[in-house]
Amino acid sequence: MKTFLLKNLAIFALIFAISSCSSGGDKIGGDPISVSETLIKSAVTGTSETVTVESPGDWYVTTTGNEWITFNPTHGKAGKTDVKITVKPNTSNKTRSAEVRFKSGNDDAVMRVAQEWSYFFTVPCTEYSIDYAGGDIIIDGLPQHGYTISLTVDGRSWIKTRGNILEVAFNEGEVARNTTIKITDNTKGQTYEVILIQGCKSGNSSIFAIKEFIIDGYRCPADSHTPEADFLYSVSKDATTSTKTAKVEFSGEGVQWITIGNSDKKIYSGDNVTFTDMTPGAKITIHSHNKATEKTGENTLMITCLPIVTIYTSAEIVNEPKVDCNIAIFDPEARTDAEEKNLVYFESKAGIEFRGAGALRYPKKAYNFKLYDSAGNKREAELLNIRNDNSWILDAMYLDMARMRNRVCFDLWNTFNKPYYVDEKPKAMSGTRGHYVEVFINDKYMGFFILSDRIDRKQYQIETQGGFIYKAKGWTQACYLQGYTAPGNDDYYWNSAEIEQDYPDADDGQRPNFNHMASFIDFVSKSSKADFSAQFADRIAENSVIDTFIFLNLTLGYDNAGRNTFWIFRNVNESQKVMHGLWDLDGTLGRDWNRVYTSASNGWFWGSSNNPEGNNYFKLFKRIMDGDVEGLQQKIYNRWVELKNNQLKPENFDALVDYYSELQIASGARDREVRRWREEETKDASQGTDGWVHYSGNYGNVESEVQYMKKWYRDRMNKLNQMISTYNGK
Repeated sequence: MKTFLLKNLAIFALIFAISSCSSGGDKIGGDPISVSETLIKSAVTGTSETVTVESPGDWYVTTTGNEWITFNPTHGKAGKTDVKITVKPNTSNKTRSAEVRFKSGNDDAVMRVAQEWSYFFTVPCTEYSIDYAGGDIIIDGLPQHGYTISLTVDGRSWIKTRGNILEVAFNEGEVARNTTIKITDNTKGQTYEVILIQGCKSGNSSIFAIKEFIIDGYRCPADSHTPEADFLYSVSKDATTSTKTAKVEFSGEGVQWITIGNSDKKIYSGDNVTFTDMTPGAKITIHSHNKATEKTGENTLMITCLPIVTIYTSAEIVNEPKVDCNIAIFDPEARTDAEEKNLVYFESKAGIEFRGAGALRYPKKAYNFKLYDSAGNKREAELLNIRNDNSWILDAMYLDMARMRNRVCFDLWNTFNKPYYVDEKPKAMSGTRGHYVEVFINDKYMGFFILSDRIDRKQYQIETQGGFIYKAKGWTQACYLQGYTAPGNDDYYWNSAEIEQDYPDADDGQRPNFNHMASFIDFVSKSSKADFSAQFADRIAENSVIDTFIFLNLTLGYDNAGRNTFWIFRNVNESQKVMHGLWDLDGTLGRDWNRVYTSASNGWFWGSSNNPEGNNYFKLFKRIMDGDVEGLQQKIYNRWVELKNNQLKPENFDALVDYYSELQIASGARDREVRRWREEETKDASQGTDGWVHYSGNYGNVESEVQYMKKWYRDRMNKLNQMISTYNGK
């Protein structure tokens, strides 16, 4: 019994000791220190709240958030004390929390302060920045009611208001953006303007982007593929001075004035400015300013010497039909004539579509367009002193590593070949003409192109009644002039032959008629050697076929015999004589159509390869090489001797390729082209067309390509001279 009592007394003593320790403070048996709240939640803008501390003795407060939480008072005596806890605005860019301990002796009471984070600013404020991801911005310092928030038209596209909160959308663009927020406190009669700046994912911090830049009334187009807007302006390549004084106008959200280059001179929209370096290839830096901040925006004015073509379409451009558009050409050399003469700026309604067949698979497209008047009727204009017409081509030159082969070939061709009736029709030509231009479509920079005329009735000056132009577009037996399946004459495209009736077409109000083309194929493919020789001069324009035979053997245009060929009849009512017309000569001069190198030492040009394989050859050239026309090989030799020492001599070729390479480099267009298309071109060459395009490894290196072309041309001249020399005396 005694042992039991002793054990129970020991247990009671232990329980009393434990309970005494847990009561806190020095006051044995008293209540512990306590606080009326265990949690304070604060908005990002901060808060002030009062809590009651009840303590058995002297107390003081500590916190892990002493940088953003304050207390008044920070200590006190026994009893109840009201303590004001102030939470400062959260500028840490993240949510935060802290522990608060009210301590009395060995006793304490714990509470927690949690503060949310979001964007916010307190008025008055002149400038505020937000990340590209967007989010809510709380406007602090406004009354609960009695205020208005106004957004600009530009700002309304990416900001919405909800009470005193701005909801900012994600910035999907490649450039920072900004707008001015107008906030009015109606109770105080106070208005604040805040410049809101939102960054972009690319990290480009340029703000106050200039949206429109006008020089002497010309609205410079901007390249939307660069992080900041690069405006383009053209000057004459033959300008005698590098300075230009012009009226400039500009606009952009938040832009109040600009400075140019290293100058501090403030320039306001409408001022006259003297540019000191208006030379082709120059890049002029434009800084944009706003008085509310020291931050500045930056844009670049790039100077070219090529005409600038801007196109705005009513719908997405497709293969066909043409979609309505507005087209404008800015040419400082004033080479365009329409209703007025010598126009620097030409503008017209038009219809536009993609051009080509196989080329449609490539990222950079070529285009056809036709000019219309305001009523939608056919309109003609003489663009860039080429010719007066309504139908035009924008040649993309995408596969050509030099971006000039088609133009160089036609420029050479035009120096020596003319239709056989040119004395009667002095304006008749057998090749296209064209000039480099830089093109924008719907405010997107598309690179530089050749603006050229077409191979058509007007080019050859054939008759409107009796004239026919057929375009061979494939590798069929009909295109090789070896045979055909009879045409139905029910459509302008002879499907089994892959031959199109290019003139007359539906717009000319005449029916399709492939009988003349079929008769010509019969003559080449079926006539005996004797008949072919005897009738050759009556059925084929000798100068046309002799020149094309020489030229295609010189340039090795494997994509241009059978396919990419025109057959032109001047007037079938008078004669069945046909001319051989060339088309799309970009797969020449050392590269095939898909960029693969071709050897200058290859033999005779048979068709789509340098040797006939089965039926894969161009029948007309094979009959010439077989000697099926009496005396024709001698005529080819005589013509070659004339041309090789004159129009086709290497010095003339060198001058042409140097002209085009220097023009695209000096203007800066080559670099803009590379910047615009390099990524897509590299991807396309490796996987986009499953081997159709071969990547040469020197994309954009026109200097290297030109040197290769020059050497190749000389080597080919030597090889062809050896081969044609065998025709002497035949």
